[in-house]
Amino acid sequence: MEQTLYLLDAMSLVFRAYYAMARNRRPLQSPSGVPTGATFGYAAMLTALLERYNPDAIACAFDTKEPTHRHDAYADYKAHREPFPEDLVPQLDYIKALTDALGIARIEIPGYEADDIIGTLATRAADAGYRVFCVTSDKDFYQLVSDRISLLKPNGGGSEYLVHGIAECRQRFGVEPSQVIEVLALMGDTSDNIPGVHGIGEKTAIKLIAKYGSLEELYAHLDDIEQPKLRENLERDRQQAFLSRELATIHRDIELPITLDDCKRRPPNAAALFALFDELGFNQLKARWASILGSAPEPPPTTQATLDDIEHQYTTITSMEQLADLVAQIERSAAALALDLETTSLDAMTCHIVGIALSFGSTTDNNHHRAWYIPTADADCQDTAQLFETASEQSCGLPIAEVLAVLKPLLERATLPKWGQNLKFDTLILRRYGVDVRPISFDAMLASYVLDPDAQHGMDALAERWLGYKPIPITDLIGARGSNQRSMRHVPIETVSRYACEDADVTFHLCVRLGDALRAVPELDQLARQIEFPLVRVLSLMEFNGVAVDSEQLAELSTKLNCQIEQLRDRIYAEAGTEFSIDSPKQLGHVLFEKMQLPVLKKTKSGYSTDASVLSELAPTFPIAQYVLDYRQLQKLRSTYVETLPRMINPRTGRIHTTFSQTMTSTGRLSSAEPNLQNIPIRTEIGRAIRRAFIAQQPGWKIFSADYSQIELRIMAHISGDETLRAAFREGKDIHAATAAVLFGVSESDVDAEMRRVAKTVNFGIMYGLGEFGLAQRLGIPRGEAKRIIENYFARYPKIADYIERTIAFARQHGYVQTLLGRRRYFPDITSKNATIRAAAERAAINMPIQGTAADMIKRAMIAIAGRMEHAQLRSMMILQVHDELVFEVHPQEEATLVEIVTAEMERALPLGDVPVVVNTSIGTSWDESA
Repeated sequence: MEQTLYLLDAMSLVFRAYYAMARNRRPLQSPSGVPTGATFGYAAMLTALLERYNPDAIACAFDTKEPTHRHDAYADYKAHREPFPEDLVPQLDYIKALTDALGIARIEIPGYEADDIIGTLATRAADAGYRVFCVTSDKDFYQLVSDRISLLKPNGGGSEYLVHGIAECRQRFGVEPSQVIEVLALMGDTSDNIPGVHGIGEKTAIKLIAKYGSLEELYAHLDDIEQPKLRENLERDRQQAFLSRELATIHRDIELPITLDDCKRRPPNAAALFALFDELGFNQLKARWASILGSAPEPPPTTQATLDDIEHQYTTITSMEQLADLVAQIERSAAALALDLETTSLDAMTCHIVGIALSFGSTTDNNHHRAWYIPTADADCQDTAQLFETASEQSCGLPIAEVLAVLKPLLERATLPKWGQNLKFDTLILRRYGVDVRPISFDAMLASYVLDPDAQHGMDALAERWLGYKPIPITDLIGARGSNQRSMRHVPIETVSRYACEDADVTFHLCVRLGDALRAVPELDQLARQIEFPLVRVLSLMEFNGVAVDSEQLAELSTKLNCQIEQLRDRIYAEAGTEFSIDSPKQLGHVLFEKMQLPVLKKTKSGYSTDASVLSELAPTFPIAQYVLDYRQLQKLRSTYVETLPRMINPRTGRIHTTFSQTMTSTGRLSSAEPNLQNIPIRTEIGRAIRRAFIAQQPGWKIFSADYSQIELRIMAHISGDETLRAAFREGKDIHAATAAVLFGVSESDVDAEMRRVAKTVNFGIMYGLGEFGLAQRLGIPRGEAKRIIENYFARYPKIADYIERTIAFARQHGYVQTLLGRRRYFPDITSKNATIRAAAERAAINMPIQGTAADMIKRAMIAIAGRMEHAQLRSMMILQVHDELVFEVHPQEEATLVEIVTAEMERALPLGDVPVVVNTSIGTSWDESA
């Protein structure tokens, strides 16, 4: 009898289990509060598979976080995937541990997807005479199907499976398994962001491949296509189609760390398996496996608290009279008010308010569980009533305008502290409705961030960590993210009320507990209350203000870029002597290193490396390398900014409203998203052209920019105490020229541009822990020369070497480093036995006090500037923060006033002793002119 091998596409099964279990009314959790829905579903699926099919060999392939050869081939591969579910992250380690305990071989290879691992194992096993089953719901695997390889597709709840072979492939795709990748190449794949050919869906793709058999034959007979639009799309996206085929092709010949013998089924490790079941609370599965293995399960452990386990008093406000009574009660007895909004979406500039939840009490009260929910009727209720027969005025709640008229004095009262979780979101929405929430006294998310920037800061994670409590998941109300997710408006009021009241209640208790934790570390408490919490209101106003862009300029720039890209493409083809997909590193590597015989500098697992470092090294000698670099840069700028920014203009305001985050970096720096305006290049002509499209919206207004000059080097001079570096800044010297004079043993007047470039690389590299190897790579010099440069540098600036040693020693002793204002980042890997991991932690530890202090400085400045602008009742607006730069839209009558305010507050935000803080300012009609 032939042997069987079952190959499991782990993440396909994990996500199937995750979303299946997410539909449960009561999500599963372990006794310690860790989410376990996906883990349980995965374990149940594996148990059913092992019992039913009893495989001779079995292996489970996992994806890794590292980029793969497909990312090398196409930078936007999988670029638009939804963020990884927060509650799935802590389950992955358990899922892998269960796989091991069940005796299943587990494989993950950095740089390769599970598809390639399975494709290679399946091919080898089929050649060795195995009957192979690929357990997955991914359609890409149909390309592997043969007389010895079938798919085993989970069906229903996951305990049933359907076998799909050649016949089922023909029925599904209308082509042979070997032609599936041709179909995928044309239709693309939105889940993986494989582009395909514009306008071609699955049906058209199947018809074309059924007729022509392959892309090559299709394009050889392109003139036979009768539909003009289809022919035009195929011609325009020719390279895209071949690239898509490359992306969709599963590799079958990668190097594997295991053999087929390693996949032979092993008996489960009963002790490890039962220990995991106990830890996870999987009592039914434990009993099932005890029966299979012939042993007895132990009693179940205790469970963690949920809303059903605590006494609580949650009230739904259904009349304006009740609301008035609630406000009176708050005014009489509240020492702090916790606030949470329920909305129709997460877009703060377009969503509607579904309801407002409040909880209040004493700032030290951690015993009561009371909250109130005010369902509200907004403009969208009219649309809802037309679409859903069940919708009514009652289901929408009280009129939002009347509710806010009553709550506005309370929410704006300066003597009543406002608490929340991610309050920037709530306050921005309320600002749209004419309510300026103040004071923002505590934000649980930001308190968690200040205490440990690398932890999880979502409310559910915080509740489990700090309160030992598992809140109701939002997916219980509206489902998982995706096209089938419901709006909160369509959830019954009583269901929303229970959820929203719990949110407000949990938020109040988190603020109490986290407040205690902050007070235990006074410098962190001060950092949170004087910088992070006050900054929320500043950022909320900046997001509300938004930025104006000139769509016509961007459209002209897009046309210009298209021409330049075409010209570069033609130059590349001319240099290469052939046409090929420039976007494919594989084809590019073949042309450069095989056809043109350029020197091979580096290889990857998938072939020749064509990354920027390789091309930059080749560029001075081989023009085609520079052409490719320019081509890639223009492609990226076109897709990321030039074509995307106009689509992000809010139709109501005519402006783009980016989102600033205080918790996305580990050093305290702000980040921005949707769109990310911090990565627009400033030193390239195209980057400046993009910045020129950022304009003042009103006639006569201008764009004003203020930028700290070499602030991180100045902070290094102050923190290290190096007198030579401090003196250079005091004397206003060109710091890079001064460093170059030392490194090369010449006078400052004899320093040329190349020497200064090297010195600049060294100056900034040292702050990032750059060693001789890294410096040699960046400068393209021998390691010996790089070593000499670093030795000369530290001889000139000895206190910087002391700072580096002192910082690493502090991190090893205390487990963290800190900024001048006490912001901390923890480094558990600083004592790792793995030299590579330890070195990475050391480099980050060296930089964090410098970069973190710069972040603290500009945040302080922003708060002070916003306060003075408000006090002076200026009409000018702060609109952007980009690393060390602040950008304003300035009223024509306020230029001098604003320049004085901004310059003064930035310079004195965080004094650096005798090292001067210098701010460069400029004003123009666009961001580029002001930079």
